[in-house]
Amino acid sequence: MSQRRFDVAGQRLIMRADRTLHWPRAGILLLADPHFGKGSVFRRQGLGIPAGATRDDLDRLSRALAETGSQRLVILGDFLHAPPAGDEAWLDTFAAWRRRHAALDILVTRGNHDRLASVPDDWALDWRRGTVFEPPFAFRHEPGPVEGAYALAGHWHPVVHLRQGSERLRAPVFWFGAECGVLPAFGRFTGGQPVKPRLGNQLFAVGPETIMHIGIGQRA
Repeated sequence: MSQRRFDVAGQRLIMRADRTLHWPRAGILLLADPHFGKGSVFRRQGLGIPAGATRDDLDRLSRALAETGSQRLVILGDFLHAPPAGDEAWLDTFAAWRRRHAALDILVTRGNHDRLASVPDDWALDWRRGTVFEPPFAFRHEPGPVEGAYALAGHWHPVVHLRQGSERLRAPVFWFGAECGVLPAFGRFTGGQPVKPRLGNQLFAVGPETIMHIGIGQRA
């Protein structure tokens, strides 16, 4: 798995091509916006969305946990896409995954899609509202400055459009500003918001096999 180191707030973070962020000193793996169950929501609405996205995302997450040796998982909001119906297949898929990772400590900072969330108690998810402090970082869903800490957030699903001649590619990015870093959406079945970086921002585009530094943002 391709990865790239980045130092912020006196800590070394490791960006991974699977769209997770590893904080080695704390033994924490972070991700944002998995939107579990999104395909099921669309299928309930009559759209022919293929099944299996949740299983694929969880397999990717299992590999990330094994490769990093992380004992703690922090999900920066939008764990769910919408309140699930009781017969959705992804619920059994996640329950089986959770049993295989029963010792894993999972913290979820509630996102806007999680406001009406209700999941089984035996999933043992530590749901938190607002900001969770883990100095020198502050974990939250919506990006923004936090006094006395460097914020790590999601919500925006940041992407950039790269061009090479007539070819154009949309790539998710890790986006680090002076006071806040924004992770790409972990869920494969998610959209993206083009970023508008400012002078001094650091952007790292994520491809299937690589992470590429694409330079410093220009003045807004």
